[in-house]
Amino acid sequence: MDFLRSWMLSVTAAALAGMLVYILAPKGGTKKAVRMVAAVFFLTAFFLPFGKITTNDFTPPELAREDVSQSIPSALEDTLKNQVLRAQKNTIVQAVNTELARQTVSLPEQIEFSTDILADGSIGIVQVRIQCASGSIASDALRRTLESKIKEAAGLAVQVVLA
Repeated sequence: MDFLRSWMLSVTAAALAGMLVYILAPKGGTKKAVRMVAAVFFLTAFFLPFGKITTNDFTPPELAREDVSQSIPSALEDTLKNQVLRAQKNTIVQAVNTELARQTVSLPEQIEFSTDILADGSIGIVQVRIQCASGSIASDALRRTLESKIKEAAGLAVQVVLA
C-alpha cells in the first residue's frame, strides 16, 4: 500500500511540475519542445516505478493476518451457537406446523429436538420428534414430506420421528 501511495504522489508531482514548466515556457518553437519534454517526463514518472514492483509492496497489514478466531470470547461463541440453534428450531416448528395445517392434521402437542456434533465439528439438529395427542400422524408419507419441508425451510437434513 505504501508503494501505491508513493506512486500516486510522484505521478501527481510530475504532472504539476510538467504543467508549471509548460506554462512558464516562452511561446513559439520552444513551447513545443518543452511540451514534448514535459510529456516524456510525466510518462517516465508514471511507468518507471512498475519496473521495481515486488510482492511485498502489496502485502496486507499485519492486523489482517491475525487469526481472529482466538480473540472471540468463548461466552460469545456459545451465545452465537445457541442463537443459531434457536433460529433453526423456530424455523423447523414453523415448517412443521404449516405442513400439518396444510394437510389438515392436528397440530403437534410437543416437538423435541435431538442435537449432535456434525461432520464439520459444529453442533446441529439431527432428529425432530413430533408428538400428537391423537397419534394420527404415524404415516410414512407424512414423515418424508415433513423431512422434505424441513430441509427446504431450514436447510437441514434431519430425521423426523412421528409419535
